[in-house]
Amino acid sequence: MTAHGAHSATDALELGGAGGLAALLVRLRRYWLLVLAVTVLAVLGGLAATAQAPTTYVGRTSMIVSSNDRSPDQDAVLVQGYVAYFNDTAYQRALTRRAGVPDDVTLEAQAAAASPILIVSATTSDPETAQAYAIQVAEVFRQDINRVRAESRAEQLVALQDQLDTALNSGDPNAGVIVVDLQDRIEQVQSDQVNVLQELQAEGGVSVEEASLIRNVLPAAAGGLLLGLLGAFAAAKLSRRLHSGRDVVDKVGVSTLVELPRSRGTAARTRQERRLGQLANIVRSRLPGPSVVAVAQPDAGGASSFVALELAREWVRQGHPTVLVDADVGGVLDGAEAVVTPGRPGTVPRLWLAGLAPQVDEDAPILSVSKLTELLRQEALAGQYVVVDVPAVVESAAGQALCQAADQTVLVVDSRITRVSAAREAVVVLRQMAASVMGAVVATTGKAERQAVAAERERSRSVPADPEVPGARSGDVGARVTDADGLARSPVEATPAGGRPGAPTDQQ
Repeated sequence: MTAHGAHSATDALELGGAGGLAALLVRLRRYWLLVLAVTVLAVLGGLAATAQAPTTYVGRTSMIVSSNDRSPDQDAVLVQGYVAYFNDTAYQRALTRRAGVPDDVTLEAQAAAASPILIVSATTSDPETAQAYAIQVAEVFRQDINRVRAESRAEQLVALQDQLDTALNSGDPNAGVIVVDLQDRIEQVQSDQVNVLQELQAEGGVSVEEASLIRNVLPAAAGGLLLGLLGAFAAAKLSRRLHSGRDVVDKVGVSTLVELPRSRGTAARTRQERRLGQLANIVRSRLPGPSVVAVAQPDAGGASSFVALELAREWVRQGHPTVLVDADVGGVLDGAEAVVTPGRPGTVPRLWLAGLAPQVDEDAPILSVSKLTELLRQEALAGQYVVVDVPAVVESAAGQALCQAADQTVLVVDSRITRVSAAREAVVVLRQMAASVMGAVVATTGKAERQAVAAERERSRSVPADPEVPGARSGDVGARVTDADGLARSPVEATPAGGRPGAPTDQQ
C-alpha cells in the first residue's frame, strides 16, 4: 500500500470518512482558545462601536419621471441613471455646495423598487435639518437635470410664438390654418414631460436610525470567528510540534496508521483501546507472518514504550504468541554494556517479556546489536511476533540499528513533545539505513499510560525467571551471549517452546 493510500485509510478510520472541512476542524481544535480570544475581541469591538455610535435622523423627499406616451418601466430605467449620477462623489460635493448643505451631511439617492420614483435622503443629527436638507438638495438636483430640457423647450416656444405673431399680423386670409397649427404645436411643447424630473412629495418624512446591537455584534462575531480560524490555521501550519496525523503527513511525509487519544475517563479509555486494536490489526496485516516490529520514538519519551506494550498485549489477546523486548533501558546497549535478562511471563497469558540489563561482571562477554538481532529473528522463526521497544532514534545509534534489523518500524509521535525537526531527522536516518518504516502512530500519553508501562516493567523484574531457562536464577541478569554458537543458549531462544506462556502449539 502506498503512503497516500495508507493515509487515506487512516483518515477514514480516524475521522469516520468525514470531509475536508471536518478534518480541518479537528486539526484546528487545539487552537480553540485563539479562536475564542479573537472572536471575543471582535464582539467587544462591536459592542463598543454600538455604544459610541450616535443617533441619526434621515429626511426624505421624492421625485418622479412621468413621460408622455412612454411606459413607466421605460422611465424606471432612466431613474436608475439619475441615481448613479446623484451618488457620484465628485458631483455630490458640487451639489452640496450649491444647495448650501454642510459637508458632514450624508446624501443618498435610490429608486423605489423598479418604479420611476427617485428618493433623495439626507442624514444628520437633527430631525428638522434632515428634512430641510433633503428638500434643498432634491430641488437643486431637479433643476440640474431639467435645465437643458427647459432651455430647449423655451427656445422652441419662442420660435413658435414668433411664427404665431407673424401669422396673426400678416392679414392673409389663409393664415387661420397656420395659426391653428402653431397653437397646437405650442401646446404640445408646453405639455411635453419626456425625461423631466418632477416633484412627487417634498416632505417624505423623517426616520430615526439608532445603532443596532444585532447588526453590529453579529457581523463582528462572524468576522472575529473567521479571523480566529485563519489565525489558528496559520498557527497549525507554522507549529513546530506534531499534534495530529495530518501534521505528520504534511510536515514529515510519513503516513499515519492511527491516532491514540489520551485515556481520560471511561469513554476515552474505550476509544483508546479501540484504536489500539485497530493498530494491531493494521500492523499485522502488513506483515508476512511472525516478524520483528520495532516501535521507536524520534526523541526521548514514554509514548513508544506504551505503544509497544499495548501492541504486544493486543496481539496476545488475539491469540498470537508475542515476545516484548525492552531495549530502551537508559542507553546500556549504546554503551555496549548490555546483556539479555531471563525471559519472564507478562501480565497476560501468551505474552513473554525480555529485556536488557547493564553488565555487572567485567569479565562477562557483552551482547552486540547483531547478536540481539539474531536472537529476535530466531524468535520470529519460532512462530512468535516480536515487538521491540527501541530507544530514541535520533539519540541512539543502537536504536537506529535495531530499526534497520527489524522487519518493520512503527514510528511513535508524542503529540506533547515530538518536534517536526526530530521526526524529520529520524525518518531521514532510517531511510538512509534502508529501514522499513511502516507508518506513524500519533499518541497522546499521560499519567495513566506512564503508570501502565512502569507497572509492567516492575512486574517483569519481580516475577522469577523461567526455571526451564538453563543458567537462569531468580534475580540473575541472565546468561551472557558470547558468539554465534551461544545464540542457542540465550535466555530467549533456549526457553523450551512448551515451557513459556504463549508458545506456539502443534496446531499453530
